Amino acid sequence: MSKRVSRRDFVRGVGAATVGGAIVGGAGGFVVAPATREDTFRSSAGRGGTLRIGGLVPVTGAYSADGQEMRRGQEMAIAEINAGGGVLGSKLELVVADVADIAPEKFINGARKLAQGDRTAALFGGYTSSTQAEFPAIAQIGTPFFHANTLQADVDAVKKAGYTNIFETDPTERWYGPGFLSLAKNWIDSGVWKPKNRTIAVITTTDPYSTSISDSVRKSAKEHGWDISLYEQVTAPLADWGPTLAKIRANPPGLIFHADYITGDLASFTKQFRSSPTPSLLFEQYGPSVPEYLDLTGDAANGVLWSTVIGTIPDERGKAFMKQYREKYGAAAGLSQAGAQYDAVHLWATAVRQVNDPYDFRAVSQAVLGITHRGVSGGYTFVEGEQAARQYPDQTRDAGLGMAHQTYQIQDRKHVLIAPEPYIQGEFQLPPWL
Repeated sequence: MSKRVSRRDFVRGVGAATVGGAIVGGAGGFVVAPATREDTFRSSAGRGGTLRIGGLVPVTGAYSADGQEMRRGQEMAIAEINAGGGVLGSKLELVVADVADIAPEKFINGARKLAQGDRTAALFGGYTSSTQAEFPAIAQIGTPFFHANTLQADVDAVKKAGYTNIFETDPTERWYGPGFLSLAKNWIDSGVWKPKNRTIAVITTTDPYSTSISDSVRKSAKEHGWDISLYEQVTAPLADWGPTLAKIRANPPGLIFHADYITGDLASFTKQFRSSPTPSLLFEQYGPSVPEYLDLTGDAANGVLWSTVIGTIPDERGKAFMKQYREKYGAAAGLSQAGAQYDAVHLWATAVRQVNDPYDFRAVSQAVLGITHRGVSGGYTFVEGEQAARQYPDQTRDAGLGMAHQTYQIQDRKHVLIAPEPYIQGEFQLPPWL
């Protein structure tokens, strides 16, 4: 299987498929029949025409609230780029494929529809499937694919296979567990927080992302002075947390580390926890970044801690983005995927302008690796071979070259960034139930 397929190579096959040729394949890739016409797609995206890009977005299902953030971020970038003259004189148009429950076949079928049927020049999305089953198909197509799935397994798959057109536009999840435990140690050492005990109740799901994060907490707990008192794995989505909370209340830990990332799940847990809280600090993974979380939890969320590596930084650039989002959609933006997708589209557009050809996929992908892009979510530089964005402050000490591992605390129903410097908005406060 070729992993370096240019658009020029690929359009020969797709041209045949659209005028009587055949595409044969399965989950592991496909074979493209030769065409008689060259550069089929180029004719539809000449200068002054329309250039399509694709969104692999969960429009329906449990992830749809985050999917809405993804789509809106993509739309905002497109509107801004088009207002400035487009890309190489062509106006951008977004075409979306619903990946719903993020099953592998949804990504494979969606990617093929967008790249082949809709003739998109790039693919964007917040998630990937848990098995990376779509990666071989996307690599075979050659279309640059930008996702913010925050998963080390995605990076490992790209590195092992040598895929050059698949980019993880954020750092991986491996920073979350040790990073938060280090931050908690600072609060303990400074006397700001005196935990009831040095035990952690870890809640995880069967999802590889959640499992990877919770395992990193389990592995690094000892070196940070903690013991694991409970390791509870559930199947998401889940609304009734009674059995899990019964175990926590029977043996209250100093810290609850919740690695389920589905917004509705975490909102349900928070409200049920607050009905009879234990004297435990509560950390929840990613889900609170979605606006729906505060809508569902209300005041019960006050005191909750959460982190993201794709957060919209609350500096001048980030605040301007948030303001534009509210003006456009009449609602507050989430703090993760909207900004991440906005940045990814701009990053791709910059690479295309350097190459001067949106369909020279190999050149565009190579250009991405050489770009330093400052977006609303921080600085983007990519590790060649891994195709993943660097993290700040652990992977690089230069905030302009990495995406910040941001930790927030919800205070008075507002997300307050409490780490890292130089972006902090406020200080950690003891939750109201402690």
